[in-house]
Amino acid sequence: MKLSRWILLAGLLCALAGAAVVRPDFSGTWKLNNDKSTKDAPPDRVYICEIHQKGDTITVSTKATPAPAFAPIDGTFIANGKLVVDKSSPHYHTTRVIWEGASLIIEIVDKESKKETAKVLGAIRESWALAKDGKTLTKFRQNAANGKTVDQKYVFEKQ
Repeated sequence: MKLSRWILLAGLLCALAGAAVVRPDFSGTWKLNNDKSTKDAPPDRVYICEIHQKGDTITVSTKATPAPAFAPIDGTFIANGKLVVDKSSPHYHTTRVIWEGASLIIEIVDKESKKETAKVLGAIRESWALAKDGKTLTKFRQNAANGKTVDQKYVFEKQ
């Protein structure tokens, strides 16, 4: 009887280890593929995203010509699920970065105040997915402001 419990426990541990999600490394220089992305700018726009990642620390720098309608998410982020408050903002501006399986999620919220019931001035949720071959990065972005929500899809190819 004890042996069967150990075998069952060993099998369960193996199954959990096999189900563990490997977090992708988004590091690299990425160029927007306009044909596969949301048509929200001139078709000849140039959009280059430089990403450096070390563990859960991710630094993003974007150069875009012409400037996109919605500003790119640039800066250094730590994917630990903690709410980060930007004290330099005139509003209650927060950022939270988490892993959902193999996807990286960046959430930014701008509210009138810290109160739970404060009016939300704007919110962004960006979800990153890396193709299995590591050559295509897709960013799904949702912008919400003034009672209006805009969904976008950006497909980047590794350079």
